[in-house]
Amino acid sequence: MKRHQITRTVRGLGLGAAALLGGCLVSAQASAQSQTQGTAASQTGQSSRATLKSALDDTQIETVVVTAEKRAEKLQSVPIAIAAFAGHTLQHAGVNSVSQLDLLSPSLQYGTRSGNIFIAIRGIGQEGQDIGSQPGVVVSLDGVPLLNNFMMDPTFLDVQRVEVLRGPQGTFEGMNALGGAINIYSNVPTDRYEGGLSATVGNYSRFGLKGYVNIPLVSNRLLARIAFQTDRADGWLKNGYLGTRNNNTDLTEVRGSLLAKISHNFTVRAIIEHTRDRSNPAFSILIGRARPDVPTLSQALGLPQNNIQDLTAYFNTRNLRDVKDFRSTIIANWQAAPNLDIVSTTGFIEHDIRMTNLDVDLTTLNLYSFPFIGIYSKEFTQELTANANFGRRAQLTAGAFYMHGNSSEPLYLATATDNSAFVYHPNEKLNSYALYAQFRYSLTRKLRATFGGRYTIVDKSFYMDADILGFPFINRAKDSWSSFTPRFVLDYTPRKNVMVYASVSKGFKAGGFNTLGDVSKPVNIFNPEYVWNYEAGTKSEFFNKRLSLDLDGFYDNYTNVQQTVFRTNLQTGVRYPEVDNVASATIKGIELSYEAIPYPGLTVSGSATRLFATYGQFYSIDPIYPELGNQNLSGKRMTQAPKWQFSMAGAYNFLVSDQVMMTLRADYKWQSKVYFDIYNDALDTRGAYGLLNGSVALATVDGDWSLTAWVHNAFDKRYVSDMNMSPSANPARAGSLGLPRMYGLTLHYHF
Repeated sequence: MKRHQITRTVRGLGLGAAALLGGCLVSAQASAQSQTQGTAASQTGQSSRATLKSALDDTQIETVVVTAEKRAEKLQSVPIAIAAFAGHTLQHAGVNSVSQLDLLSPSLQYGTRSGNIFIAIRGIGQEGQDIGSQPGVVVSLDGVPLLNNFMMDPTFLDVQRVEVLRGPQGTFEGMNALGGAINIYSNVPTDRYEGGLSATVGNYSRFGLKGYVNIPLVSNRLLARIAFQTDRADGWLKNGYLGTRNNNTDLTEVRGSLLAKISHNFTVRAIIEHTRDRSNPAFSILIGRARPDVPTLSQALGLPQNNIQDLTAYFNTRNLRDVKDFRSTIIANWQAAPNLDIVSTTGFIEHDIRMTNLDVDLTTLNLYSFPFIGIYSKEFTQELTANANFGRRAQLTAGAFYMHGNSSEPLYLATATDNSAFVYHPNEKLNSYALYAQFRYSLTRKLRATFGGRYTIVDKSFYMDADILGFPFINRAKDSWSSFTPRFVLDYTPRKNVMVYASVSKGFKAGGFNTLGDVSKPVNIFNPEYVWNYEAGTKSEFFNKRLSLDLDGFYDNYTNVQQTVFRTNLQTGVRYPEVDNVASATIKGIELSYEAIPYPGLTVSGSATRLFATYGQFYSIDPIYPELGNQNLSGKRMTQAPKWQFSMAGAYNFLVSDQVMMTLRADYKWQSKVYFDIYNDALDTRGAYGLLNGSVALATVDGDWSLTAWVHNAFDKRYVSDMNMSPSANPARAGSLGLPRMYGLTLHYHF
């Protein structure tokens, strides 16, 4: 078979035979800014072909290029704990959104509950339940960071790569990046006429279409790319009371990207994207008792009981959800001088969520419900970055960043007798300003020193118009926080393909307001949180680049930890969830990741994390066990921080005839028990569990067609995505279930 035929074959596989490197391939590019800004769009296709060729030859692990520090660098030369995944890799592993990245990435946790999205890296994150608390991990799209946690599960449509940075990223990511950052980059238009179309069918009556087309419009000066997807599936959670289904899929997304090469040293890329998601996940379902000695309300009244194993729940509302997301981004790249690049990234995002008829009491009775919850967010960001090289020994990256955010969250809580007993209309405005710089200098041929820092100012203002049982309440608040977050790194290369490094860095997350707290009292303001990170690691390649091995250890001093806790109004007896600064915490651990090509055609990869994450001394009353009074929670394990986490992947590709090749792949993830609350209640946990995904792909030699059979959660494991305790006279555990077994076929055509 001719080499160019094989290369086309791998490129044409619908789920990506290029992904055989098991989760670490990213296309290399020549220009220092081309990956982020798209100034060398034609090089993207060429580099992808080089990557695919390497994957099929199975002789060396492909060179990985990332832009974690605002310039394109080889992954092995960046002194940061980072995992990078190419778009083909994600497809082949069945990872379709941020919610599934924990299958591949070390130390990453993801959960959803009641419409909230929770992301944590190394135990640091924020499970915010309102617009007033920003997340502890930054998610960005094409260089534009997302404002709040409700926006942080974008799907991976026509992505070039995803980078997961672990540990505080206080220099380049800034505000909220205490735990790390997830950076998603879409494919850049190229100078080739090409496209692809995939059709998927599966269980729960799934049918989906996904595709892209790339068109050079004006020679090599104006290039366009359009990507789209639509996905439909029936709900997998049965409502045994109403005879309906929840957790269906109803998603449509389209993105247009235009790259204009104004001159040889100036390019502009414009991206416009629209997403409509009318999937209806169950708001929250009853998982079980919160106390072994007290029945839930459903049990006490003899009402139907949920059957988690049978994916059946009983509640009396048929909730509806409608999410609209509009995003526009303009990226301009100017090579002002041979050793100076200036990049401007302008972003605007409008994200609206409407949810109606949401069950609150977790029973078939009409006791409490949310007739309506809306979450409306708008953000504007502007960033300027300059990259300068001073000879071969010195590099400087400096920039300025601005974000304006405006969010509102109207909420109506109904009782059995009053459809608008509690009405909240909170609004929060945010302005964030930052200046940052990083200077790297080669002290010797093998030793480099890096100094970086960022100064951030965050201004917030809050307004609440509420009506509680006919009594109006107006609350206002505003505050400002600022911090300097430095970073210092030494890295040493004792020999080729081996680097060791040690770093000290600081992370910062601003304070905020409890926008859905007790409106009868002054607004509760929580303070900023900080983390000092001390880290050492090594990145190595052995046996002529047939084995890569990354190992790092870290120690974090985490102070003013922001945590959601329940507070009780002593006059009314009503309990409110509020974010508060509960304690300090100590986090330390070891992370290992590897990739190997033991023999031609076979690639294996994986990761392991051992995490120690405990709270410092503080006292709090557990609302589930109030009779115990103020408890000393020193030494309690942090929420969403498993002691152990493993992932493994194996892929094998081979020719079955002169015209057909086959790709086999399996991905497995396992993690130990996690706690969902600061009290480490025995019932408010998720036990250890593992998930297995697999796929078998057949493709024609010319690469035009492929057919893939796939399965996710092959053993149909039941697990809780996220959970909380609902304190009352009959306390209960409420939460969301993880996806059951999904399987199907995907037919792909490349042209």
